[in-house]
Amino acid sequence: QDLQAQANLCQLKLERAEQLISGLGGEKSRWTSVADALGESFTNLTGDVLVAAGYVAYLGAFMRNYREDITTDWIHLLGEREVPRSSQFSLSEVLGDPVKIREWVINGLPADSFSIDNEIVVSNASRWPLCIDPQGQANKFFRNMERKHDLKVIKLTDADFVRTLENAIQFGKP
Repeated sequence: QDLQAQANLCQLKLERAEQLISGLGGEKSRWTSVADALGESFTNLTGDVLVAAGYVAYLGAFMRNYREDITTDWIHLLGEREVPRSSQFSLSEVLGDPVKIREWVINGLPADSFSIDNEIVVSNASRWPLCIDPQGQANKFFRNMERKHDLKVIKLTDADFVRTLENAIQFGKP
């Protein structure tokens, strides 16, 4: 009886193992396609990072159409010089972190690609941005992003303007 129970348990384990192996069979094709895509992105890394660096350094002040025209021209020039690169450039694909992008959207950044590209430029640039924000979206977004860092919002007309500014600079508060 004990031997029969062990045989039944072994048969059950064997059936479950077969189900698991057949269920994982589809994963092989998925992993193969992911590995191929990763290999292709590794090959195109040089050109993509070159275009992304130029984008962050030079194109932050321009509108979407001009940015797209310039990046298309840069990609074409890289193709003429046989530099490996992606055929379609996306700043969020090259420099974007999906977790950070999701956090930005949660904190009030519009989910369109232009706004996401703008935030990538702002977060990667070495210069301070000038935000022209007639709808107040950037204002709301920056306030939400820096709330956890104890953001101080002041106006020139505030009585304690200078003291608040000095303290923020001295203690590294935004």
